[in-house]
Amino acid sequence: MSTVAIILAADSGSRFVGPKYLADIRGKPMLQWVVDSCMDWPVEERIVVLGSEADRIVDAVDFGDMTVVIDSEWSEGSASPLRAALDLASRDQSVSACVIARGDQPDVKVSTVAALLEVAADTEADTVVPKYRYVSGWPIILDYSIWEHLLAAEGSVDLPAVAASHATSPEQVWFDHLPPKTYESPDDLA
Repeated sequence: MSTVAIILAADSGSRFVGPKYLADIRGKPMLQWVVDSCMDWPVEERIVVLGSEADRIVDAVDFGDMTVVIDSEWSEGSASPLRAALDLASRDQSVSACVIARGDQPDVKVSTVAALLEVAADTEADTVVPKYRYVSGWPIILDYSIWEHLLAAEGSVDLPAVAASHATSPEQVWFDHLPPKTYESPDDLA
């Protein structure tokens, strides 16, 4: 059985001037940091889902051997890019779980993903979420059994809430550090 990483980077980031995922962080595009980190995650496949400004992002970011999915329906809400990625991942019968991460969280540690995946492998958990100093966050590990609930989702989806409500055997992994910063507006870049 294998695991796929899914990076969600489809929203427009309307508060940004230009593509949100190309915002400069420490000298390179935000999404490049996420992609570079993902290349070291202990997964067999990697998918990134783009939507808004996809052509500009593809030209600016080196995706290496990642599969790039361009979701033409991204503006319908966060469920659409998630459905696009899960639909692609579900076509491979060997894939049993996925790591779902945000394209606007460039500082997710490889050790965090490894710890989450270790708990997923060692338990019967269908959902594994990180808890950073009392705050749940991302990335989220989802077993194949949860995907059916997300493949039918529409509009905007609060993935942690959906995962928690459908999980029959959830697990949390505690980390004694703050969650990775999420860049949702230009103010977050300061």
